[in-house]
Amino acid sequence: MSADGLALEFNPLHTLGFIVTDWVERHCIVPGGVFDGDPLIFNGWQLFCTTNHYRIKATAKFDPARILEPFYYRRSIIVGPQKCGKSPWGAGMLLAEAAGPSTFVGWAKGGELYQCSDHGCGCGWVYEYQPGEAMGAPRKKSLIGLLAFAESQTANVYEPLQTMITTGPLDDVLKVREGFVRLPNRGMILPLSSAAKSKLGKQFTSGLADESGLYTSANKVLDTWQNIRRSAAGMQGRTIELTNPWDPIENSAAQQGFASKSKDIFRYYREPPRDLNYKLKRDRHKIHVHVYADSPWVDPNGIDAEAAELVETDPAQAERFYGNRLVQGKGTYLLSKWIDRSQDEVEIGKDIVLAFDGSRSGDWSAIRAETKDGHRFTPTYTVGGEERTTVWKPEEWGGQIPRGEVHAAVRQLFKKYNVKRFYCDPFDWFTEIEEWALEFGDEVVIQWPTNKIDKMWQALVRYRSDMIEGISTHDGEDDFLTCATNARMAAKQGDKFILAKPSDHQKIDVLMADVLAHEAACDARSEGWTSDKDDVMFMFR
Repeated sequence: MSADGLALEFNPLHTLGFIVTDWVERHCIVPGGVFDGDPLIFNGWQLFCTTNHYRIKATAKFDPARILEPFYYRRSIIVGPQKCGKSPWGAGMLLAEAAGPSTFVGWAKGGELYQCSDHGCGCGWVYEYQPGEAMGAPRKKSLIGLLAFAESQTANVYEPLQTMITTGPLDDVLKVREGFVRLPNRGMILPLSSAAKSKLGKQFTSGLADESGLYTSANKVLDTWQNIRRSAAGMQGRTIELTNPWDPIENSAAQQGFASKSKDIFRYYREPPRDLNYKLKRDRHKIHVHVYADSPWVDPNGIDAEAAELVETDPAQAERFYGNRLVQGKGTYLLSKWIDRSQDEVEIGKDIVLAFDGSRSGDWSAIRAETKDGHRFTPTYTVGGEERTTVWKPEEWGGQIPRGEVHAAVRQLFKKYNVKRFYCDPFDWFTEIEEWALEFGDEVVIQWPTNKIDKMWQALVRYRSDMIEGISTHDGEDDFLTCATNARMAAKQGDKFILAKPSDHQKIDVLMADVLAHEAACDARSEGWTSDKDDVMFMFR
């Protein structure tokens, strides 16, 4: 089963998405454009995201006397380019939450019907469930928050939503008032901005964030959105975020959601091919064809003309808005297209080099490895049968780097592989590195200070050159990719540079360990790196 070519990874009966899609088609119209007044039909990404947002756990049970959480995903984040249909989809989803079959009421045995007449709507629409299909009903009372960066921006979704109500059968059920929409049983759809402090104490049952890529701690909209999400969670509700690609330096709500390790967030982002250059007209067209492929109502040729004009004055904005790319900032050390990846498995006992970039608190600590043939990866260690990655983040360990974990990882890696070198940055870790040197040999464990500008600059130049030429590959590990794309070049005297973070929350530590691992490998090769167990060297950063 697929949603316009986008394959569903679950039983298509285990979702309310199809009944919601049919309900929207019957009750909502396209609010403008070429298809103005036609039924609003969710196609392409819209259908795919609807079915996923309303996915029901296969084990879900319905008990009217108890509150049970049946949905597979707690919330959804949708990233898409301009004009791909986010606002009409968001309006349709809000109306489904307001008056449609958006809550789970059990599994169909066969012959069951959803009838609008049972829920105060006189349109006559009837939906027949298939045996085993999830059944839905309207929530008894809904308070839905529609948040935007500024009050005027709420119109992106709120105006289409009002048009859908006043031009269709929902006009008998929902009432558009000044500043809100009245729902059955004294419920509301309430447009909000961060300025609407007086409205934020309400018990929201669900919410939609428009352009959540703009919500940051600095502008306070992130706090407002988190408040709405907490309220919805307390009322067994769920939320949706819609956004264009964000500026990675701002640590927005959308960026935080995509970076979260939570598995109950549905994320949709159709990333364009990394090897295409948005500045080139031919490549730009290919990017538009790719990112709008699941928006069949969009003609990429029309997007080409608008983007070409915007590229002249603001190329970064054009690439984010129409190319659907998370555009890296000025001074980027590694462009995404240079970061080739490989999923090669590294066998136990194989020759490798290691490198360590450590901190005490605040920054991350990490160990990276490289094989003799140039494949770099984040190794793992095991604690109580649990496999853990060698990237340690203070926020996951009570605000400090867990030194005992690092010690355990180092010892396991020395047993697991034939380590030829181990480079370590000694800052804050002098004692530990000396202990490792005593245990494994000072010809193997070597201090490699990254604050030596000339030495570090030479390593950075070699590393980037080898990345661009494809001489080395990496495992595609998420933390490495994050650090690699965060890193910026900070100028130093003599036309040299070192690496710096663009902001405090954008870490680069895994990349630093990776650069040292590559330096260790290059140095080892220059000295005739062999597989002989007696010719072992390690270096620490």
